Amino acid sequence: MQLRLKFNLVLIIVFALGIVGAGIFYHRYLQQNALDEVRYNSQVLMDTALAIRSYTTEEIKPHLDPLNAETFLPQTVPAFAATETLHRLRDRYAGYEYKEAVLNATNPRDKASEWEAQLIEQFRSGHAQKELSGVHGDGIESALYVARPIQIKNPQCLACHSTPAMAPASMLKVYGEQNGFGWKQDEVVGMQLVQVPMLYPVEKARQTFRNFMLSLLAIFAVMFIAMNLALSGLVIEPMNRLNRRLEDMATRDFLTDLVNRRRFFERLEADMAEARIKGHGLSVIILDLDFFKQINDAFGHDSGDMVLKHAALRVRELMRGSDCAARFGGEEFIMALRETRIDAAAAMAEAVRAKIADVPFESVGHVSASFGVAEWDHKEDARSMIARADKALYAAKEAGRNRVARAEAPDLA
Repeated sequence: MQLRLKFNLVLIIVFALGIVGAGIFYHRYLQQNALDEVRYNSQVLMDTALAIRSYTTEEIKPHLDPLNAETFLPQTVPAFAATETLHRLRDRYAGYEYKEAVLNATNPRDKASEWEAQLIEQFRSGHAQKELSGVHGDGIESALYVARPIQIKNPQCLACHSTPAMAPASMLKVYGEQNGFGWKQDEVVGMQLVQVPMLYPVEKARQTFRNFMLSLLAIFAVMFIAMNLALSGLVIEPMNRLNRRLEDMATRDFLTDLVNRRRFFERLEADMAEARIKGHGLSVIILDLDFFKQINDAFGHDSGDMVLKHAALRVRELMRGSDCAARFGGEEFIMALRETRIDAAAAMAEAVRAKIADVPFESVGHVSASFGVAEWDHKEDARSMIARADKALYAAKEAGRNRVARAEAPDLA
């Protein structure tokens, strides 16, 4: 697996785990924040209602009570004042509800619904002491509620709610004698209920979470691109250059810059596989510099190396792009010619022979080479074909050197 692919897989896994972890944590955090905000708003609404009740009791009721003898003024009732005031607030802030729900209500609008009656019963039974809270409703209508019991603590409340005979005649004239009576001292008769919609804070949390996740993905995308660019510039390209350098060192002859014996056989096997499939011709040429030992003895090994290097250069000058040449050992070279039959291979060998022999080498003079050419028969292996070419090479040397000899057909016996 390539380094870049491995790096990107690790990077994607790490970022995916990070994004999932951050998403889970931040989603919970935002949901909790939204819930805390709703709870805070509900407490503010409840405290506002209590403030209105307190103000009505202390500042308004004492001044208006004398008028109740003639005409009942509901504005003197703390529950009425709080409910009316917060109903007006609801016109601006939809879903924010306040109600003083009572089991046996004087004002019909304060009568507890079935669900509200269940909450009141929890206060009456002692299962809830000071406050109840939770979520009521589904979907966009879900709201957080906070409920506190309405308990008769002030004996003055019984003046209007104990019996019809004790109640002001003006109140009876407005509400009648059927409801709102029979209350007792310390009895829980209802509850203060505030409801704050969950929709707005929760939707705000969702939007914030969506923006947060999109920003994380954008950051990841930028970092992914930046890290890949950095990986390419700082790691992959230098490694590729180093690998190419190591590959050259491992597969090329350092003196002639031709491929070495191992790489030549790899290339030859691939060429043979292709020739077998396509039915093309394939030939090899082996050449050996004549009397090379005498050059080393007479002129020194440096001159001998110079001859090898320049001989390889002359071979490369005549090669096609599809051909492959290698230093086969010592002063011996080998060439593989794709899509080439024996006649064309022999002509190539003759051209190389003339290129080497006709132009003198610096400090050494004229140098010749002998050649053996063999064509693959699509049956023998690479070493057998090379062995036939090598045999032809020795035949060329025995015939006087500086010549090209063709290999005999393989023995099919």
